[in-house]
Amino acid sequence: MTRGLWQFLLGAVEVTVSPSPRGRRFVPLSKRRPGDPAPAPGDDPGLPRTGPEAFLNLAAARGLVLWRVRRREDGSLRGWVAAGQVGGLRPVARAARCRVRFGRRVGWPFLWRRLQRRKVLLGGALVTALLVHYLSGAIWFIEIRGLEHLPEAVLRQELARAGLRPGVRQDAIDLRQLAERLPLEVPGVAWVGITRYGVKVVLDVVEKDPPPAMPADRPAHVVARRPGVVVQVMALRGEPVVQPGQVVKAGQILIRGAYLPPPPPDPGRGGSPSPSPSQGKPVAALGRVLARTWYSEYREVSLEQTQPVRTGRSSTRIVLRIGSWRLPVYWQRGYPGRYEVERRVLVAIPGWRDGPPPVELLRETRHQVVLARHVLTPQQAVRRVERQVVARVTAGLPPGSRVVAVRSQVVQQGAGFAGVRTTVEVIEDIGVQRPFQPR
Repeated sequence: MTRGLWQFLLGAVEVTVSPSPRGRRFVPLSKRRPGDPAPAPGDDPGLPRTGPEAFLNLAAARGLVLWRVRRREDGSLRGWVAAGQVGGLRPVARAARCRVRFGRRVGWPFLWRRLQRRKVLLGGALVTALLVHYLSGAIWFIEIRGLEHLPEAVLRQELARAGLRPGVRQDAIDLRQLAERLPLEVPGVAWVGITRYGVKVVLDVVEKDPPPAMPADRPAHVVARRPGVVVQVMALRGEPVVQPGQVVKAGQILIRGAYLPPPPPDPGRGGSPSPSPSQGKPVAALGRVLARTWYSEYREVSLEQTQPVRTGRSSTRIVLRIGSWRLPVYWQRGYPGRYEVERRVLVAIPGWRDGPPPVELLRETRHQVVLARHVLTPQQAVRRVERQVVARVTAGLPPGSRVVAVRSQVVQQGAGFAGVRTTVEVIEDIGVQRPFQPR
């Protein structure tokens, strides 16, 4: 393998050595040409020293290396010689009275010579390599796995809003941070794992367990899970008993699990009496009741925060990553203290079958930071509490819910802390099934 690599880098030529038809006996020293090899000690000048075998002996004496030498049926020899030693074959062939013919030429020097004559091909290959390098630094395919109830279009819309869409640069989006945000912002999602395979991103989604549906043959009402103001009622099975705008409390029946008969006709017109409402057919009520609900939470925030602040000093390192190995290629002398490291991929070799890149050239910028004391204003404390409360409330909402308003107020402020009351207004489905025993 090593010889084959050097053969490609330095070049090799296939030669065929055959006896010359004008071959003569040994040439005396007085008639030798300058550059012809001298006879070896012990050789008889009267013996013939011509032919392919003599060619090999003389070539070895001059330090010329031939490999993969094979004898042909016509008595000639075929082998390979390095491109840099081709010039030394002429005096050896003259001394051995042989004819040398050249065949195939392999290796980088001959390939480069052919490419120089085809400048359009060389330019096209260079442009293609640059284009492939640029395209390999973007995300082109997004695969979502694990969805059962949540529509895929809803999740893709949320991904596009967060910046993950086909064609986005890989260093322009933090996949780890996105995986932490999605369960907080997409209702019905409990966990998301994001893995990048070259130009492809795979999302493994775990949905929240929906409440089990009641069997259709078991009577049940749809009752309010929590208090709220009804916005919309969609009864798929059963009789709705509330209207939009009505205030309901927890446990109140929203959709009755029974089909009531029509009202009795007027006996004066000859109609027959109808059964009483209690004789309705019991069913398992099913439907959605959207209501406006409110969540309120009180939290205290420390106004004195310690956070890292960059000093402006930084150092750069170029690291070659091969699998799990990291080899520094270039580095600058850093400064003592704490650092925040930013990594950027300069060159990446695409992995096999959409696998992770096996080789990457990374630029690491190490920013020096110091811990600074920072005092929050009441407005900053309110915004921090709002983000925390909204994230907690959204994580527990059923699919299809949305936050419509957030209101906060500082209700208490002391030495170094602030108490914030946050109210989140949500439109959600408050209906849950509750079985009952028909009379």
